[in-house]
Amino acid sequence: MREASKPSRRVLARAAAGLGRWAARVTRSPKAVVLVVAALMATAFAVTPAYADDPGLNCAATATATISVTPSPVLYGHTALVQWSADCVANTAEDALVISGPGFNPSTTVFSVGGGSQSVFITQTGTVGWSVTVVDTSSDTGFSRGLASVSASVTGVTTVPSLSGDTSAQAGQALSAAGYVLGSVGSVVDCDNINRVSSQSPSAGTVLLPGSTVSIKLGKKPTPPAQCE
Repeated sequence: MREASKPSRRVLARAAAGLGRWAARVTRSPKAVVLVVAALMATAFAVTPAYADDPGLNCAATATATISVTPSPVLYGHTALVQWSADCVANTAEDALVISGPGFNPSTTVFSVGGGSQSVFITQTGTVGWSVTVVDTSSDTGFSRGLASVSASVTGVTTVPSLSGDTSAQAGQALSAAGYVLGSVGSVVDCDNINRVSSQSPSAGTVLLPGSTVSIKLGKKPTPPAQCE
């Protein structure tokens, strides 16, 4: 063990001497000093946040947010309440929130950083969703970052019932039971459905908001001398 430790001490001594000679050359060489200083400055900038001197970007880069919708699931043909809350470091007038989803128009409306809510009318089916994004509106960055999102399934979706073969009175009752209103009543030549529904608009199975009108056409005989066969 003693024999092995001697070469190790010699290696360390040589390394120390080499570092000493390098340090001496650096102090004698102005160019080397400049390179060292430049390296130290680059390191300093590398660990300094890019937004340190930009309050708008500071907020956009550090913002956090939540967004929710009630009720969940949402009800088709009814309103839902979308609520959000956002916070950041050094909020300024350059910062804004963009809310995307049904009931919002991100291209024309932005909101200030903080809390907010808006009622939206649900006219979509399936699953609907909303998201909140923070934007630095200053001309030097234009930075944006998605913060949070929420989605909800849509229930209570109603469709137009089939009225084929119904009388006008029966059609009105069927529509009322489904949440709709009988609209215009016309007629069309249809020998198989005299005084009964021959066609309807919208057609059966169409997803339609409650309270909407559905028009029908009742079958009639052709104008004489034409006759039903």
